[in-house]
Amino acid sequence: MRLRRLRRSVLPFWLLALALALVTGATVARLVGEASARAARLGGLVAVPVAARPVAAGAVLRAADVAERRLPAALLPEGRVAGAPVGRSAVVPLVPGEVVLASKLAPDGVRGVAALVPRGRRALAVPTGDAGLPLEPGNHVDVLATFDQPDGADAPTFPVAAGALVVTAGGDSVTVAVSESEAPRVAFALARGTVTLALTGG
Repeated sequence: MRLRRLRRSVLPFWLLALALALVTGATVARLVGEASARAARLGGLVAVPVAARPVAAGAVLRAADVAERRLPAALLPEGRVAGAPVGRSAVVPLVPGEVVLASKLAPDGVRGVAALVPRGRRALAVPTGDAGLPLEPGNHVDVLATFDQPDGADAPTFPVAAGALVVTAGGDSVTVAVSESEAPRVAFALARGTVTLALTGG
């Protein structure tokens, strides 16, 4: 009699457990199917390098700075993903989780200030003195030249470079990257006149 009662009390428990297992399995299968379909709509998952921690412009990427993640192809940023970023210099700051693109890295083997100079540009050091603007790398400036007039007339001031990129800033000079055609004008102004940097907005 006790055995029959025990069987009667245990049987509903196992039936309920079996029903819950079937419902759970069906739910998991449905969620997996929806996730797979969603991933397929986004072009599938692609393994890409991402910044594992903040990287400053000019820094050489090390193994601890980069991690590999699988992201939907449709959500990747435009541009070619860097193939082997470790050992190359960042030309712009990188934030954690950011996909490392080839355009954000200097060519392999380029280090230091040279890594921060955009392709086709020329870098020149401009003395600023104590009254210089508090510039930071990444700012853009117009390079203005002023030449003294021998007859005492007002000294003319005009731009010799526009939108120059500030590559480094510190001490009593600023390194700016200008176009190839602007570089001789800036050099002449540095040698014969007074050069002033005007910070541009935007």
